[in-house]
Amino acid sequence: MQYDTAAAIYTDLTVPSTSLLGLVLLLLVTLPLAAVAGFYTGKSRRATVLQQGKEIDMVVGETTLGAIMALLGLLLAFTFGNALTISQARKATLTEEAAALGTAFLRADYLAEPGRTELQKALLTYAETRVIADRAHRPEGFTPQEFLEETLSAQAVLWPLTLEATGGDTPPAIQSMVASAMNDALDAHLYRMQTSTLPISTYTHLMLLAAALMALFLLGNRAGMLGRQLTWRTFVLSGFLFFVMTTILDTQRGGEGLIRIDDTALKATIFDMRTALEGRT
Repeated sequence: MQYDTAAAIYTDLTVPSTSLLGLVLLLLVTLPLAAVAGFYTGKSRRATVLQQGKEIDMVVGETTLGAIMALLGLLLAFTFGNALTISQARKATLTEEAAALGTAFLRADYLAEPGRTELQKALLTYAETRVIADRAHRPEGFTPQEFLEETLSAQAVLWPLTLEATGGDTPPAIQSMVASAMNDALDAHLYRMQTSTLPISTYTHLMLLAAALMALFLLGNRAGMLGRQLTWRTFVLSGFLFFVMTTILDTQRGGEGLIRIDDTALKATIFDMRTALEGRT
């Protein structure tokens, strides 16, 4: 397959198509509604069975309900663990990139002018493109490829400037030191991109939602079949499922919600770069 730009290669880099608030409202409505729907379905079935003169099976649905509950617990553990792992990896790679950019900027101080300032300005420009705005601050029609086009364009000038600035009479030790730091800064992009895609697929989220809805439906259905009332205990389970599933979604969304990726290290590095350059003029 032919690609026009390097950014086009990242075909699997995606952003969520639905806002976190929309998904939270969906869970808030559908989870208790599944229990209510199951209850009235069971109640209707109970009336039909009694009208036919048959007896109600007192252990109706126990095996199925137990199996669905076990499956739901497994899916919750898997998705929560996956989301937490990816969230920690994103924080780590962002901090490592901030450190790499800061090191490359400082080591460039050993170079002679005008190459030193030109390289440091290019590093600052590149670092500023590495901060991804959250959903609320994205321009209309934002795509990951647009971010990549911008950041890769800024990245493309770094190595040529490094070669130019370390040429001439620059001692080999300084050449090696600056080039090594620049390589680390460039490689940090690859690690950031590796953790930028969604941690688990949309189908896995749908599977988890289906299991939660089915578990609550069967729980309400069993209560209705046995002639019991739909008590607060069922809605407590619904509430806990809501909070756990919301936490999973929130953990996966680093740019929105309550659990956000802390990019203070990168912003502090950019501030230090800008301050150093302003103090030189």
